[in-house]
Amino acid sequence: MTSIVQKIFVNRANAINGDIVKNAPAILIECAAFADIINDAHNAEKFVQKNDDAKAGTDAIRDAIMTDGHFAWLYDATGKPNKKGIAKPIMSDHMRKIREGMLFLADENNAELFTAWAATDGAKKSGVCDFANIKKAIKPKAEKTASDATGDGESDASEDAAATDAAKRTPADFLAWVYKQAMIEFDMDPVAFAEFAESTEGQKIADQFINAA
Repeated sequence: MTSIVQKIFVNRANAINGDIVKNAPAILIECAAFADIINDAHNAEKFVQKNDDAKAGTDAIRDAIMTDGHFAWLYDATGKPNKKGIAKPIMSDHMRKIREGMLFLADENNAELFTAWAATDGAKKSGVCDFANIKKAIKPKAEKTASDATGDGESDASEDAAATDAAKRTPADFLAWVYKQAMIEFDMDPVAFAEFAESTEGQKIADQFINAA
C-alpha cells in the first residue's frame, strides 16, 4: 500500500533536498541575478535624486522585476485597490519568503556557506527543502552566553528608562523601529515589509484598528 504521507512529506522532500544540493551553483546564479535587479533599481533612484542614501520604492522595484521578466512569477497575488481603484500585483506570503531567501543567498558570505554546505556528505540527507531550512543548515547556531541563560539582567530602573525613551519617539521614529524589528525577527528587508503592509493580510490588520477607532 502506497502511503500518501510518505510520498508527499518524505519522498518529495528528499527529492527537493537532492535537487537543491545538485543545483546549488545554479541557485546562487539566480539569486545573484535577482539581487542585481533590485540593486539596479536602487542605483537608478540614487541617480535621479542625486542622493547616495536614496532607495527605490515598492513600485519601482516591482516595475524593475516585472520589466526584467525572469522573476515576475513572484507576483502571484493582487493587492487591495487604491483610491483610484487600481489593484497592483503583490507577492503572497509564500513568495515573499522565497524573495527573502534569494536575497539571503545573494549575500557573498551566505553564498560561500551554502556552497560549502552543499559539498558536505550530509547535505543530501539533511531534509532541507526550502529557504528557511537552508538558512538554518548553513548558519551555525549561536552559543548562549551566561546572560542569555540567566536573563538580560536589566533592572526595573533600566526598563523604566527604556519606557521613557519610547514615550519620546516620534511617529517616524516608531515606524523606523518597526522596520528594524521586521529585519531582526523575520529577516524581512524594508521593501518586503512594505509589501506585506500593502498585502491583503496587512490591510485586514489595518482595517481592524481603523474600525476599532
